[in-house]
Amino acid sequence: MGKKSVNSEDVIGAFIDSSPIPQFIINPDHRIIFWNRALEKYTGIKSSEVLGTDKHRKVLYHAQKPLMADLLVDGDLEGIKKWYQGCKKSSYVDNAFVAEEFFPQIGENGVWLYFTAAKIKDEEGNVIGVLETLEDISQRKNMELSLKNAKKEWEVTFDALPDLISLIDVDHNIMKVNRTMAQALNMKPEELVGKKCYSLVHDTDEPPSYCPHEKLLQDCQQHCNEAFVDSLHGDYEITVSPIMDDDQLRGSVHVAHDITQRRKMELDLKESEEKFREVFNNANDMVTLNIMHPEGPGKFLEVNQAGLDTLGYTREEFFELSPGDILSPEDQKNIPEKFKKLQEEGYINLEMTNITKAGERIPVDVALHIFQLQGQDVIISVARDITERRKAENALIQSEKKYRTLFENMLEGFAYCKMLFDDEGQPIDWIYIDVNPAFYELTGLEDIQGKKVTEAIPGIIEAQPELFELYGRVTLTGEAETIEVYFKPLEIWFNISAFKPAPEHFVAVFENITERKMAEIALKESEEKYRLISENTGDVIWLMDLDSQRFTYISPSVYKLRGYTAEEVLDQSLEDILTPESYQYLMEKLPQKIQAYSLGDESMKLQTFRVEQACKDGRTVPTEVVANILTDETGNITGLLAVSRDITKRVEMEEEIQKSLQEKEMLLKEIHHRVKNNLMIIASLLNLQSRYIKDKKALSIFKESQSRANSMALIHEKLYRSTDLKRINFGEYIKTLSTDLFRTYVGDPSRVRLNIDVEDVMLDINTSIPLGLILNELVSNSLKHAFPDERTGEINVVFTLTNDEYQLKVSDTGIGFPSDLDYRNTDSLGMQLVTSLTSQIDGELELDTTKGTEFCIKFKEKEYGQ
Repeated sequence: MGKKSVNSEDVIGAFIDSSPIPQFIINPDHRIIFWNRALEKYTGIKSSEVLGTDKHRKVLYHAQKPLMADLLVDGDLEGIKKWYQGCKKSSYVDNAFVAEEFFPQIGENGVWLYFTAAKIKDEEGNVIGVLETLEDISQRKNMELSLKNAKKEWEVTFDALPDLISLIDVDHNIMKVNRTMAQALNMKPEELVGKKCYSLVHDTDEPPSYCPHEKLLQDCQQHCNEAFVDSLHGDYEITVSPIMDDDQLRGSVHVAHDITQRRKMELDLKESEEKFREVFNNANDMVTLNIMHPEGPGKFLEVNQAGLDTLGYTREEFFELSPGDILSPEDQKNIPEKFKKLQEEGYINLEMTNITKAGERIPVDVALHIFQLQGQDVIISVARDITERRKAENALIQSEKKYRTLFENMLEGFAYCKMLFDDEGQPIDWIYIDVNPAFYELTGLEDIQGKKVTEAIPGIIEAQPELFELYGRVTLTGEAETIEVYFKPLEIWFNISAFKPAPEHFVAVFENITERKMAEIALKESEEKYRLISENTGDVIWLMDLDSQRFTYISPSVYKLRGYTAEEVLDQSLEDILTPESYQYLMEKLPQKIQAYSLGDESMKLQTFRVEQACKDGRTVPTEVVANILTDETGNITGLLAVSRDITKRVEMEEEIQKSLQEKEMLLKEIHHRVKNNLMIIASLLNLQSRYIKDKKALSIFKESQSRANSMALIHEKLYRSTDLKRINFGEYIKTLSTDLFRTYVGDPSRVRLNIDVEDVMLDINTSIPLGLILNELVSNSLKHAFPDERTGEINVVFTLTNDEYQLKVSDTGIGFPSDLDYRNTDSLGMQLVTSLTSQIDGELELDTTKGTEFCIKFKEKEYGQ
């Protein structure tokens, strides 16, 4: 048996010693019988130092703690449970226990060891020792600790995150939620586990259409969308990411980020931007943005429509420009200085001149401000067109010059004064602050500025107390007043207007009205004289209001004219005074005259009417009324000033004259009638005599003489039948004479056409007779000579009046006037008559043969009987 034991120990020792795992064996006496090399290396203690001893306890522990091998060799199972609470029986070796323990004495910082203590028994089952195997698990324990800490940190972080986070499996069941998610749903985290996410969050029986988890289940990709979640009362950005395990989808991480405030801010920002854009685009001023570089302003980034309209550029053109491109040359020189100041202060305001695309200069008031936009310095510029302001400023300067010139040169005196008051607030004096040259000229005073009036004009208070009262009232009440006063110290009449420009001050503007006052006195005296004349003249002078048709004044002489006193007439209307016929006549004519005058016809101001007035005794008296239209200062018609004169004797004389004129008129008509008859007798005798003449030339002469007699007879016929015994309608005369001649000379009316274009023009007999003979000769000439050998054509007679010049044209389209014949120097009696008679009426005779023959006579009618 001894040999077998030794051999067994040698085998066991060799096995343990060659094992890479630290191991030792103790005997029942707790003495170390084996301490292998791995343990030597692990502990740094040689086997020779510990074999046969119980030093193993101190090597592994400082404290008095038994090793599991010591407890197991003693069979102290309760001790094992007490000292090694985490130990358990080995799953692989009988009568063995395993445990994990931290051994602080091993190594520099101690180690975690996983150790197994197993009983060693002999063949009879007696415990002869215990084998304890040690395994360094520090790395694993450190990893577990790190993992535990990481898990703990993850849990803390998971619950601390403000976003709503949940882990959801592939069946939409909630696996885990953070505290924020549970609080949002008013539940505890553990209450949510296992619930369908859509039923809790969306209160639906199935996932909503926008559910990103549903999409993730299809493609295993991350998805993100934004939605309003009713149960959470806000807008959320929802992101789902897949949870994979060995390429197998297990669920998703569901993160809901509350973007309600962001949405609100975005909407507010959008609204703000829209408002800004609205203001920006609709501002009347030019607004621009451009980058601010260290060396100066860069190109424009933005411009409103007002800027484009003002400068005349398109948006694309403008964005290629910088501020220097739109400034005047003189302003371009100042850019470095101005923008240095802008960089230092952040804001400047200045006046510059912009140059438009067309080269027009526009003065502007520019406000420049630097602000940050996307990390860059940007200049916002607001430029206001001050053209009108400049004009207004220049106009103000010019106005001030004009008013200063007016002040210095006005004819009225001007005094700017300060009123002085006593302790009770009553005016006692005034000081002259400023006066104009006219003041000195009108008053004769000198060097009055800065002086009191009582010093400049002693005794004025006693002499002109009304002035103190006036100026005192104006200064105290502020109400302007005007007064006309005789200034006794200077013996001058003044018209004084006073007003209050400032507290305790007044301005007096006055003019010398001495001449006017003298004229008013003279006028008053004159009016008295004219009143005496009006009351004693034979004519009736009266004033009448047009609206009421009532008399406002009538001279006493009306009694002599109509038998009514002036007082009685003032109670009468215009209809009471006139006969019905005269009243109707006046009511037709007078409004027309007044209307014409109101429209600017000054000739209507003075009108003369003949009316019959009714007398008190029942008779009527014919009167001539000369009426003058009266107007006020604004030009409005106010009434009539008229003079009525008895014209009974004149009417009687006019009736006698009219009767005499009628008798003479009858006599003159008889004369015209007899002259016409005598001319017709001569024409008839010529006609009878021509029947016995065989010579064609002689016959032609007789016929022409007959035609001339007929032309003169026709004029007397017209005069005889006309109401005007001295003038005839020459247009009608031309038509009659031309038609008669046409019938005389043209046998076939279809061969020659007669065209007559004349105006109805009245001509004196002294012009009509020679012009009628001229017409007779020219028309006869065309009828006789223009169309030989049965030729056809037209004869045109035109008579017009233009600007007091008469024009008679007789033309034909015949063979034309002989080119070798001078119509002014010919043996033809007809042409001699035409030339002579044209001179008689001071006319001009012209011949045009370019198209046939055309004679034109131009003349102005003489003033006969002058």
